[in-house]
Amino acid sequence: MGNLFLREKESWLAWSIWGIIGAFITLYVAISTNAAHLIAVSAMSMLVILTWWMQQSKRYDFGRAFKICCYVLLLSVLPAFMFVVVPSDDLNRFDLIFQSITFLTLSLLACLICSWIARRPKQYY
Repeated sequence: MGNLFLREKESWLAWSIWGIIGAFITLYVAISTNAAHLIAVSAMSMLVILTWWMQQSKRYDFGRAFKICCYVLLLSVLPAFMFVVVPSDDLNRFDLIFQSITFLTLSLLACLICSWIARRPKQYY
């Protein structure tokens, strides 16, 4: 029956560790290649691994999985975004705003899809 009346507390230390590992991987890829699509792929790969793990454990509902995916993706991408994308001099302010909005939209879509995959299946009583 799962956790019918018991709400699980979030282990934010564990999710922060997932995000920090993703940040190190993404930052390494960002510094070594400086290609935007590879930076996004490395951050999304950490999200895919996390989604697979959450789907296998079958303990996460959609809202909880969405919250965790957004948190881990934010931590994974933030250092690469701050050290590689923002300091580049070839972007003007409009390009930076457009890329940020595009990335935010795509990351929310990816978090929605990953949360839908990671959610616990319906339980029939």
